[in-house]
Amino acid sequence: MLNKRLLTCAEFVIGDGIAVDVGTDHAYLPVYLVKSGIVKKAYACDIAQGPLLSAQKSVEREGLSQSIRIIKSDGLENVPPSGVSDVIIAGMGGELIEDIISRADWVKNGVNLVLQPNTKVSELMSFLYKNGFRIKSEKAVADKRFIYIVINAEYTGKPQDADIIKCITGELDLSDATAREYIIGQINKLYSAAKGMLKSGGERLESEAKEIIKVADSLSERIKSGHSD
Repeated sequence: MLNKRLLTCAEFVIGDGIAVDVGTDHAYLPVYLVKSGIVKKAYACDIAQGPLLSAQKSVEREGLSQSIRIIKSDGLENVPPSGVSDVIIAGMGGELIEDIISRADWVKNGVNLVLQPNTKVSELMSFLYKNGFRIKSEKAVADKRFIYIVINAEYTGKPQDADIIKCITGELDLSDATAREYIIGQINKLYSAAKGMLKSGGERLESEAKEIIKVADSLSERIKSGHSD
């Protein structure tokens, strides 16, 4: 059974072609997608031999060797783009996800992206907005003691201006309790960062701290109103 984080990723897979799972580990997600009938074929990709062997065992155990191909690849480097409808990149840092997307220009050809960064979420959102990707949907999911953000995006070629507030709230539904909890966590981090800057002293840090506090205050107001815009 998939955990809540990966189940949420599966929700955003459109399944019109081959689904590619980057950093597949045990291939749990590709196996689920095929067995559930969401996709007919999938690629389970990883850069390391150990996870690939685990993936191979999972695929063989489920009798899905004809439907799931195991590929050793640095990101999407060795993935044949023909027929790919979905690319899922989950459980990595936001900067690594940016790098993987940047090195695979073919994802701009109508590929449905499902991205779940473990760190640098707002930075990844900024990258997507600035580089012509549209955020189709976004969801906060609580899994054990963490809250993860799952982003569903596609390339449109139309860059958008997005300030830090937009990059934090994105397309989250702020009437959703988990999304609100996530944003409140981000607000607390901002206040904490500003407090540290003010303690350190210095005119430049004080100015930066005041700007951070403005952002946190604005986010707090949005949480109260229940709107991301």
